[in-house]
Amino acid sequence: MRASARTPPLLVLRAAAPPTPVGPRGPLPLPWKRRQPIGWAASAPPRRGGFPRACGGPTAMLKAKILFVGPCESGKTVLANFLTESSDITEYNPTQGVRILEFENPHITSNTKGTGCEFELWDCGGDPKFESCWPALMKDSHGVVIVFNADIPSHLKEIEMWYSCFVQQQFLQDTQCLLIAHHKPGSGSDKGNPSLPTPLNKLKLVHSNLEDDPEDIRKFLKFEAAQEEFL
Repeated sequence: MRASARTPPLLVLRAAAPPTPVGPRGPLPLPWKRRQPIGWAASAPPRRGGFPRACGGPTAMLKAKILFVGPCESGKTVLANFLTESSDITEYNPTQGVRILEFENPHITSNTKGTGCEFELWDCGGDPKFESCWPALMKDSHGVVIVFNADIPSHLKEIEMWYSCFVQQQFLQDTQCLLIAHHKPGSGSDKGNPSLPTPLNKLKLVHSNLEDDPEDIRKFLKFEAAQEEFL
């Protein structure tokens, strides 16, 4: 996709993976294994066909592409990094275009020949200036996670647009969408259900606070990604 003169080129960054731990007899097995980084690209990588897919022999893995979208400063990058056990973020830097993070779950099976699943988490920048790039990001997406900052009231209105563009216009089912109300450390905000308009009030809503219950959030999000609706 060629960006217009007024639109900055779509920037894709594949996050680096930490080294695999090694024991006396070689590399230790990991239930969630990230692939090696692929590097920089000027546009979203091309796809052949949609998800799920399995290729090759009976050991081929399924592939799933999940988008993390939402307003600026909602916590998408923090959650994506946390879920994939990538490096922590010490200061806020708006995502320019999209970052792609990867991890594997070898224990997922399906009715196809595939065993296990490779997940791509597309951490999409929330700045509207990248709107012309959104069609490329949406292509072949298999699920959408809409993240909003529970401490910013205007985000409740903004997520209606994200739901319309990334779920309704892509003809995804509501079961393929997850809402995350992210609470920053020390915010002390209410974890009750926010007042969501229809049809957002029909979506599954999760509260995340990485200060209070980090491992519960990680386990839940990985569990959700492994559900049949996303595969």
